[in-house]
Amino acid sequence: MRKLMKNKFLMVVLAALILFGVWNLAWLFITKNRYHDFTEAIPKTEGGSYITTKDGYIYNVKLPDYLHFTGNLGIANHDKGEALIIWPLINGGYEYGIRLQKDGVAHEIYVDENMNPIDKNDTDSVQLIEKYKAEANGLLARANEMWDLN
Repeated sequence: MRKLMKNKFLMVVLAALILFGVWNLAWLFITKNRYHDFTEAIPKTEGGSYITTKDGYIYNVKLPDYLHFTGNLGIANHDKGEALIIWPLINGGYEYGIRLQKDGVAHEIYVDENMNPIDKNDTDSVQLIEKYKAEANGLLARANEMWDLN
């Protein structure tokens, strides 16, 4: 009886280890495949980050953390107080967020692919995006130049 219990325990542990190994391999394959083209466009620094500066804008790629699927692409111009964060979705497509620092206040707004606020009921965000639509579109255009998001 004791030997049978030991064998069942070992089988359960072995199955768990195999499943964990498969999960790790799937995560590695999916994330490396999704982020490969993004990291090819930006050199890796000695510290292991993907970051570069071009024409006063900072571009970066943040790979997903271990066993997570969410990383991001970023483009920022700190002098102008503008930043665009792009979250590549594993199944394709993107989600976008814009950060505008104007008049000493930082505004973070989720936007769609046309740089329109997701939350249409937030009148402050709608007005802010309307006012800085050219800046938002400029950030998106620069991101498209760097990573070809289409």
